[in-house]
Amino acid sequence: MNPLRVEIEAALAAAGCQPLHRFGQHFMVDERALAAISGAAGTRTVEIGPGTGILTRRLLDRGGRVLAVEIDHGLAAWLRTSLVPRGLDLVEGDCLAAKDRLHPAIEAFAAEGPWTLCANLPYDVAIPAILNACALPQPPTAIMVTVQWECAVRLGSKPGDDGWGASAAVLRACGSARILRRLAPGCFLPPPRVDSAILAVTPERALPAGFPVWCRQLFAYRRKVLVRALRDAGVARETAEAACAAVGLDPARRIENLDSPELIALHAALREVPAA
Repeated sequence: MNPLRVEIEAALAAAGCQPLHRFGQHFMVDERALAAISGAAGTRTVEIGPGTGILTRRLLDRGGRVLAVEIDHGLAAWLRTSLVPRGLDLVEGDCLAAKDRLHPAIEAFAAEGPWTLCANLPYDVAIPAILNACALPQPPTAIMVTVQWECAVRLGSKPGDDGWGASAAVLRACGSARILRRLAPGCFLPPPRVDSAILAVTPERALPAGFPVWCRQLFAYRRKVLVRALRDAGVARETAEAACAAVGLDPARRIENLDSPELIALHAALREVPAA
């Protein structure tokens, strides 16, 4: 039997817990995947959803500071007993303070200096956790996480791909993303019904203030031409036309065909063009 599976089952029993569907808990039982994720950690690392601490212990073994955010009350209690004495900084709560914000403890941690995000992310928080991390004034120097396969493909897409949308546009505006490995359901306990992926994200630049929210609003009209989409998003026609002209964008192009640099330029131009 897989020794990691035995270890996790023993920890769950000792904690009096079981995997909870509402928290998207699928614990990693693949040693190669754990090594890949922990290998990307820097001297200061955030982990979201530590669970029984199977990845957390490997992060702590690297000698850096680790801040872990766990929403499950029972597993948080277990971690206080098992890993906080080893130096783990533990926060019990939701990693998302709101749709567009990470937990204040993560934001404070990020503001203190360079950091990395390494985690086996619950599927339902994966995209907002990654994008909110990239949108911070000091984004992580590296992100190495597991996400649902379809999520990884979407985040790595480009204009013209079926998955191209606001999430991919924001991520490409910040840096680059690549899939390192596809993970079968058997890599987790309990196994999910879909494949997963190890996703590596390299943030290379800070995002303009307000860009992620604006981008999501604009892509709600993804199939419309520029001026019409901007008008539907609340921009006056004269302002939309002036902004397009300022950055050399054909107003007849559709939102879904714009690349991240074009979107950033348009976002900046809309801030500079006097409102009609």
